[in-house]
Amino acid sequence: MTRSEIATLTRRVDSQDETLRAVADTVVDVRDIVDGHTGTLAEHTRLHEQHTATLAEHTATLAEHTRLHEQHAATLAEHTATLAEHTGMLREILRRLPPPS
Repeated sequence: MTRSEIATLTRRVDSQDETLRAVADTVVDVRDIVDGHTGTLAEHTRLHEQHTATLAEHTATLAEHTRLHEQHAATLAEHTATLAEHTGMLREILRRLPPPS
């Protein structure tokens, strides 16, 4: 092998070495980015689970409030009916009373 062939081969090997180093550096950079994204995803997953639990609690509280509201609305309807009944009886009593002197 001649000196010029050796020099050419050396340049080619050096070029390949630089390419391999660049690829390796890129792989390391990509791995670091993926690791960062994996950490971010884990945090988002944790927050999502926390929010899901909070939503479930709020849904249960809302259901309880709705049940109480319906119960109170029914009681109010009963009281309104009783009041209307008593109002009618009171009007009848007042109608039957003699006029004031």
